[in-house]
Amino acid sequence: MRTFLNRRAGAWTAGALLALAACSPERVVSDAKLPSGVADPTLLHNASGAVAAYHASLVAFRKAFNNTVAISGLLTDELQSGAVGQPITLWDFRADVDSRSIPELTDPNASLPSSDGQIPAYFYLQTVRGQVQEAKGLLADFGGDTVQALAGHSDAIEGYADVLLADLYCSGIPLSTLDYDGDYTLASGSTTADVYERAVALFDSALTLAADSARVMNLARVGKGRALLALGRYADAALAVADVPDDFAYQVLFTTGDTIASFANQSAADAGMGPWRYTTTDREGINGLDYRSSRDPRVAAVAIGANRYGQTIYHPTKYNATGTTPIVLASGIEARLIEAEAALVAGSASWLTTLNALRTDGTFDTQPSDTNPAVTDTLWHAGAGGVAGLAPLADPGTPDARVDLLFRERAFWLYLTGQRQGDLRRLIRQYGRTPAQVYPTGPYPGASGLYSGDVTIPVPAAERAFNSKYTGCINRGA
Repeated sequence: MRTFLNRRAGAWTAGALLALAACSPERVVSDAKLPSGVADPTLLHNASGAVAAYHASLVAFRKAFNNTVAISGLLTDELQSGAVGQPITLWDFRADVDSRSIPELTDPNASLPSSDGQIPAYFYLQTVRGQVQEAKGLLADFGGDTVQALAGHSDAIEGYADVLLADLYCSGIPLSTLDYDGDYTLASGSTTADVYERAVALFDSALTLAADSARVMNLARVGKGRALLALGRYADAALAVADVPDDFAYQVLFTTGDTIASFANQSAADAGMGPWRYTTTDREGINGLDYRSSRDPRVAAVAIGANRYGQTIYHPTKYNATGTTPIVLASGIEARLIEAEAALVAGSASWLTTLNALRTDGTFDTQPSDTNPAVTDTLWHAGAGGVAGLAPLADPGTPDARVDLLFRERAFWLYLTGQRQGDLRRLIRQYGRTPAQVYPTGPYPGASGLYSGDVTIPVPAAERAFNSKYTGCINRGA
């Protein structure tokens, strides 16, 4: 079968990827005449084309990261669907993810409501991987030494795509590859641990290639620490982030579209959701954290209206309603949290010292209650360093309570940045908790009626149609 790779300024689509994959169980080579309006890939075979492909990969990552932040929030206790309260006779695909009722489809032609909610994040992330691989090939052949740091940045971005896939999806993720000439090599499913290991290797490559860029180096250091933490290699994770400064922050920018940073609904299908597609939660499903009622400024939310079922919709104040607020992908705060966890596992009292060092830059202040504007709540105000200062923590005294406190601090500092799903899985995988202890459970206030037991999202069935090497999830557990 002859096919073509649909590119514009170096960008390629999941649809083109799937078409390529359908042609061969191993490799596919483009040889057909390109249709009208599709740029010839060879036009990118120069230094400016290589840089254009690099920038296209960053644009692709923005969309993928935003989508995974939302899906991670829904799957855990950070967000609920904006259609919360919807009668069980009606359906909302976000509720499938929110209530953790996400079946693995084996028939590529089958269509269940949940498919609409689970496919985009997967293909966005796989698109990032392919776009980055294409950009790296072009940079290697045409970029020259002056753009070596761009290749390092690309490795870091691909590493994060792998981490996000491993956080969200079942064990058994196919890591197929694409080069800039359009050759596509299919892969069978990799275990969750293998995907994290591959991410570590990509971050190591980024550290080598981007040695002259402190920003990219710190991005790769934090990413490597995150992947190592997911592998249970705590000491290695702490070592990886040791040189990341406290004030480092790598931000992913958004300006328009359906972002976690914006409450604008985009389609008539979402009309019942009120002013935002999601709502921030408070003690969701018994086990959820007290995000709103804690009155903690890191997770503050404001009521912005109600949906058609009379349920109040809350928007996180850390994100501007216009959608212009960037989302932090990696930071010095995350680096210190990684170090704190490594210290706790090692039995060092420095875990609490490290957590408190993040909290003590500020002064007391007040703000109106989000439930009663006539009432003011005592809060800590942001300190000189721009990091919210909070009252010091006390040692809760028992191993389990210390783990609870550490993960609560992670949840609040890293709120709505795509970290919570990975953390809840780690609580099960590495700390012996059960899904019923860490994920929302019990009655679900929406279309599904009850929370189910899924803790991962299955790879979409479409992968089976176009990847002859893929046979399904290896494991749906944490």
